[in-house]
Amino acid sequence: MPPGILVIVFKGIGDVILTTPLLRALKKGLPGCRLYFLTGRSSLKILRHNPNLSGVFCREDSPFKAIRAAGIDISLDLMRSSASGFYSLFSGASKRLAFHFSGGRIFYNLMPKKKPGAFYTVQDRLELLEALGVAPDGIEPDVSFAPENAARAEAFLAASGTAPDAFTVTLDITSPREHRRWPAELFARLADRLAKERKAKVIFLSGPGEQDYVKAALAAAREGHLLCPDFDLLDLAALQKRSRLHVGTSSGPMHVAVSQGTPTFTIYAPENSPASWSPPAPIHGWVQGGLAELPFDTVWEKLSAHLRSLPGGAA
Repeated sequence: MPPGILVIVFKGIGDVILTTPLLRALKKGLPGCRLYFLTGRSSLKILRHNPNLSGVFCREDSPFKAIRAAGIDISLDLMRSSASGFYSLFSGASKRLAFHFSGGRIFYNLMPKKKPGAFYTVQDRLELLEALGVAPDGIEPDVSFAPENAARAEAFLAASGTAPDAFTVTLDITSPREHRRWPAELFARLADRLAKERKAKVIFLSGPGEQDYVKAALAAAREGHLLCPDFDLLDLAALQKRSRLHVGTSSGPMHVAVSQGTPTFTIYAPENSPASWSPPAPIHGWVQGGLAELPFDTVWEKLSAHLRSLPGGAA
């Protein structure tokens, strides 16, 4: 029987997205393997249409018995925590992998050390495959969506009068971590500048509990912008597939945009590393600084230079 492999990531949507290149490499490097993923409920949709997976387990459902019944031979734990370690230990896997950390021997029997240096998170995670003799298969994340998701995105754009060739920009001004948010009124000003100078159709994104914050930013804008409807993650992926650019904070929608091959521009707080979270590709730009003091003109100059560097100048 082909080996059963369990990958464990239940931290956040972005972390799950950045683990999908590892799934692709495993499926290619170990043909016929049965590949499973353990994650949290908020990330289930991200994995719904992933062609490399045989099944997905939800942490909130206490899936110990289901994992054991799947016949797991190898576990790869990207969390390195006691909670994830117990899942790895009791999965029944004979090979239990995690990057080395103090106390990890309780749970894992293969613990390679991470290479020194700051690398894109995808590249860091792919290092774990060396212990299995599996080669990477690129660093591009995978988020697949269904035709109905594409239809919802197209219907929204059509109803808003957005032409198929419009310079469409998705804008994410939110973050669950307050220190990652550039002031909302400056984001509104940035949207206005994109609309005025680039003739952009700017679409403000919002998630659960964020609508009032985003609507207040929209009200502060002088130009007419769009508010994304109540889209789920796969609808968002379809919308970003149709978009020309994504701008915003370091958060899940940025990683969704990357998965669709859409250029991005991210505004980073000092606490977050662009080298870790932005892909090392020229279509992905960024600016970093203390967000309470980061001047509008600095962000606009960096964004303008990034736009000029894109194919066709993002015209």
